[in-house]
Amino acid sequence: MRLSPNSLYNSMSDSHPEATFAYVAERLNQYGLAYLHIIEPRVKGNETVREDMPPVVAEQLRKVFEGNILVAGGFDADSAEEILEKGIADLVAFGRSFLANPDLPKRIKRGLPLNAYDRATFYNHDARGYTDYPFYNDERDVR
Repeated sequence: MRLSPNSLYNSMSDSHPEATFAYVAERLNQYGLAYLHIIEPRVKGNETVREDMPPVVAEQLRKVFEGNILVAGGFDADSAEEILEKGIADLVAFGRSFLANPDLPKRIKRGLPLNAYDRATFYNHDARGYTDYPFYNDERDVR
């Protein structure tokens, strides 16, 4: 189940998202879901709204949801590691970073630089921006 409690995308809103989504997350416990996928409010659709905002939604819903929590929304390697270490989330998703870095797990593990993503290629209905980002090029690297 994927929830975006603070989303303003396509003019969506909720007058009291904390109460609404805490109720929803608590009710979802009865279904034995593999995970609850939470979108943090620092993104709006495919735009970053606030880089400096902490993962507030996952922390709130962790108090009521008993299963695994997968978070998404503007995470980098450091913030992902931090939310996992704190036990607020069990998994972290990297959407835009994965588009631009087909070898993202290797780059994160080795502390390699990331390709910047090109927002102009998002949702453009062709392969540009999806299959043309390079793998990290290191002659010592064996894929």
